[in-house]
Amino acid sequence: MKTLVAALAFAQFVVPFGPRLLGWGQDIGRRASENGLPSPETPAGYAFSIWFPIFVLGIVYAIRLWRAPADTRLAPLAPFAAVMFAAGTAWMLWTQLVGSSVVQLATIYAMYAATMLGAARVASGDRPSAALFGLQGGWLTAAICLNTTSYLRELAGATPFGLAPETYALFTLVPATLLALATILARRANAWFAGAFAWALIGVAAANLAGENDLRDLALGALLAVLAAHFAARGKERTP
Repeated sequence: MKTLVAALAFAQFVVPFGPRLLGWGQDIGRRASENGLPSPETPAGYAFSIWFPIFVLGIVYAIRLWRAPADTRLAPLAPFAAVMFAAGTAWMLWTQLVGSSVVQLATIYAMYAATMLGAARVASGDRPSAALFGLQGGWLTAAICLNTTSYLRELAGATPFGLAPETYALFTLVPATLLALATILARRANAWFAGAFAWALIGVAAANLAGENDLRDLALGALLAVLAAHFAARGKERTP
């Protein structure tokens, strides 16, 4: 298992550079623009830099597992990490080579499921693993909703269901926020999760700064709600 996890952790770090270094497919950003993104609910470009620390933490986990495969804190997470890294690599490769499709959607949902199941098994005191699963879980909570609505938009055309882009964007932001709030209030999320989801909301607000913008205001309101829920959940944990 440790060899598989290590190979997949390094693969997901290298694959994003494939189109530029090896010439296969298209860069994910360029492919997204072909598919009608960025749409109003897409976070500002710099927000996607969160993947760098996630990938680095994935490599850190793989190295720790390689050095201590019997560690009772790390070994139970290995199957979930393997699925997480494999699904992430598959999502990137499919996006680069094919583009948006139901297969792409399935891989990101698999990644989300493995992340959240793994997060529930992170041992107390294992801060690197808590950061890895928390950051990825928070970001993917936003990403699965964005990928779902983007896929539906591609199927339905520029005005899905006859809705304006700004109105349709609510079908990403509202479900994502409700899912994040439910996860936090159920005390299934850590500060890394809340921070990553908050970062996605900041990215959405930053992408909609111009003029009077309801989506920006909703993103900022959701940000406050998520932070309030996080501190409320932390307060309950500390209450004897």
